[in-house]
Amino acid sequence: MESGSTTGVGVAVEALASLGPSEMSRRPLDGVLTDLLARLCAAVGGAEAGIDRIDPTGALVPEVRLPAEAVAPEDACRAALATQHASAHVGGWDARAVMGPSGPHAVLWVRPGAGGSAQPALSIAAAAAGWALENARLRDGLERAMGQVLEDDERMLGRMGLDIHDGPTQQLSVALLEVQLLDAELDDAGEPEGGWPEGLRAGLGRIYETLGGALHEMRELIGHLRPAQFKDRALDDILGDAISAFEARSDIPVERRVRGEFPVNGVSVSQRITFYRILQEALANAHRHGHASGVVVDVESDARGTRLVVSDDGEGFDPGTIIRERERAPSARHGLRGMEDRARLLGGTFSVASTPGEGTAVSVFLPPWKPPESLEGAVGDE
Repeated sequence: MESGSTTGVGVAVEALASLGPSEMSRRPLDGVLTDLLARLCAAVGGAEAGIDRIDPTGALVPEVRLPAEAVAPEDACRAALATQHASAHVGGWDARAVMGPSGPHAVLWVRPGAGGSAQPALSIAAAAAGWALENARLRDGLERAMGQVLEDDERMLGRMGLDIHDGPTQQLSVALLEVQLLDAELDDAGEPEGGWPEGLRAGLGRIYETLGGALHEMRELIGHLRPAQFKDRALDDILGDAISAFEARSDIPVERRVRGEFPVNGVSVSQRITFYRILQEALANAHRHGHASGVVVDVESDARGTRLVVSDDGEGFDPGTIIRERERAPSARHGLRGMEDRARLLGGTFSVASTPGEGTAVSVFLPPWKPPESLEGAVGDE
């Protein structure tokens, strides 16, 4: 029996040690820490464990506890923090500081089973918890930086839209008006003896159509560049704005399918901007390149993350050809590189499926993110 028990403990310790960085980095922090505590309890034959953060005042703040109603052993935790690099055993509890780059930023504690020892499982768990918490801190820092970069990008796009409206758009409008006035003056003057030069009227008509088309494209571009209102708004509402604007400009119906909850703080500002811009680009491609007559936008959110799929019934294309074009010319059409880069910047994935004559489906997935309060409202309403 004792041999079997020892073997079981060994397997549990191995399971604890197997929770490596590659696995932890792909999962939400709460899930990683809960799994870590469960494996620690299995390794030491215990039923209670927890990880408490150290706030700026030095107080212990619950991060994850197993079970949820477990109460932290204050004496054991303080003893572990005092030693920092060694475990403390107080009153049947074992605790160990979870170290960060600049010192302890959490404490891990567990009550081993009768006659059980928390070593070496506790040190293994503390190292894993330290890596997970530090990774989460770095992700938060990256999200803060990305939020600022994307905020600046949105403001720049807004300024570009205003500059285009006040510059080239106004000039095209004036040129279009001049052509109209010239055509009216020709009518008032009457046809001269011998008639007008051949092709004059047709030439004016072509100039008018060209200017009108350019003006329409410019106004569409301005609408595309206009920044959305990202602050304090759920993702599905923001995407609805992009869909409504597209339907108004293109006269193409869009079927919208939404599944899941979309709390404002469930998708970061950076993620909202990324989904919004990718949706805009996918819709524009369906219209301009695919000549689609209908589009379906499917948005789903669950514990694994959020996925956006944009499918159209357009002409389709060969993705392999486009990828080869991209390698030769970074600005290749369809904006695939831009959409893919946006998704990858936030740790997501991007894919496109298309066949000539059978339409196109663009899919982007971003993992879940739990923002700290300091990041809420990172992008304003400007």
